Amino acid sequence: MMVTNLPEKAKAKWAEATVARDPAKKLQLLKEFYSSFPKHKGTEKLEMSIKRQMASLEEELERIKTRRKGSSRLEWAIKKGEITQLAIVGTLHTSISFFNLLARSDIKSHEALIRPILGVFEGLDVQFQLIVAPFDRGISEEKLERFMNLSRNADGILIVLGHEPLDYVKDVINWFELHNIDIRSDYPKVEIISTPSGGIRMVGSSDFCSKKDIVDFLSSYKIRDAIIKITRDSNLDDVESALFGRILKKAILISLRRDQIDELKSLIPNVIVFDSSINKDVFASYILERLGLIRIYTKGIGEEPERRPLIMKKGAKAIDIAENVHKDLAIFFQYAKVWRKDELDGVRVGKSFELKDGDVIEIRAL
Repeated sequence: MMVTNLPEKAKAKWAEATVARDPAKKLQLLKEFYSSFPKHKGTEKLEMSIKRQMASLEEELERIKTRRKGSSRLEWAIKKGEITQLAIVGTLHTSISFFNLLARSDIKSHEALIRPILGVFEGLDVQFQLIVAPFDRGISEEKLERFMNLSRNADGILIVLGHEPLDYVKDVINWFELHNIDIRSDYPKVEIISTPSGGIRMVGSSDFCSKKDIVDFLSSYKIRDAIIKITRDSNLDDVESALFGRILKKAILISLRRDQIDELKSLIPNVIVFDSSINKDVFASYILERLGLIRIYTKGIGEEPERRPLIMKKGAKAIDIAENVHKDLAIFFQYAKVWRKDELDGVRVGKSFELKDGDVIEIRAL
């Protein structure tokens, strides 16, 4: 796909919109930006991205208005808590059935169309919050957008395939792509981090476009200062997608049948055949591994480890645990003792010690 060739007037309007902080002002500028460029096949993803941003701002303004009036209404935005949030995506029937299996509930399909359906799945001492977010052509466009927002805000996506044809998975991928969400990759090809000064700084390089190409492209949108993280297989189209809000959501494709596995893996590499051989702990380990998370158990001096572990990103160090527990532990950190699986004696470590899944840590502070 070629980079969208927008008029200079549109690029200038986008530059205004990106720096606007007031929601009402930003919404107005996005509307002006949306109306400033021609619509065609090549702008479909851009149109959807801008529509999504405008809808989000309209919802934010409506929430502000509602709070001022003191009234209450059902919210479709689920607040992120401390536990990992997973969106279950499938046809209405399949997503509800899988949700009921994991959450041990008895939700009926029609209930998912009325209110957000939440539940909890637990494995390996870890609780995961489940959210039903079906993709089903029998559902109205308005509700599909609500479910897409639930998926967008979740930490990970569980795509469930029952008796639906293989093309259903392709439809799901395309639906997320249309909303500028990548559910197939392990890492973003391009990240753009705005900075107050310093010019355009590149981290990495591309085999398909030069630094000058990228700087010129960003400059056309009045972007003068930013850190650009880029991979070798990226191109200007990926830079543009990142500019207009592309995000990565790690997904697991869960097949409830055993056929066409190779074909499924060609669509989404991370595939699980879900059958009776997979218990809750095995399934939890798949989720943690896919999301790049590890479990760290904390303990006080002379005490048993906590039953519930902290959930940290891979690569977390001892000082990260101290900061997570309490800022004073990090400030007055002296050393820590770490116990690994099947090891009786704890090892004394410093703040930069990298932890592994299942480690038990005892922090000593001054």
